[in-house]
Amino acid sequence: MNSRAPAERRAAFRWFTGVTLRWNDIDIFGHVNNARYYEFFDTTVLGFLHTRDLGIGTERAAMVVAENGCRFHREIVFADRLEMGLRVEHIGTSSARYGLAAFVNDDEEASASGHFVHVFVDQQTKRPKPFPTPVREHLESILVAA
Repeated sequence: MNSRAPAERRAAFRWFTGVTLRWNDIDIFGHVNNARYYEFFDTTVLGFLHTRDLGIGTERAAMVVAENGCRFHREIVFADRLEMGLRVEHIGTSSARYGLAAFVNDDEEASASGHFVHVFVDQQTKRPKPFPTPVREHLESILVAA
């Protein structure tokens, strides 16, 4: 019996961005090193957040990563064309959980999928605080109902 969840499908995601693989993303085994996926996740989330001027990374909007994880389905190699899918799975008062997936060569099934949790914090105290309305509205634009 296989209890492993199946690979995510492209249709489950609301926002996509291409990622250019670099030679240093590849490890000694000839595929993308597992640690690079977390960089892809971070770049994807920040890329989406920066499609609007929300002040992310300034005194107006500071966010920290509280949790992340990744599940691998098949390897990605240097010659692959990589596209990252993103959705928001949950929005709380001060945190958001994103679902992410790596798709290669127009495949419908993800090569890897994962999650990423951001917490909105006060720039001075670093304590959680509620999302400003513009940030919440932007996150809601790719929210997928549970």
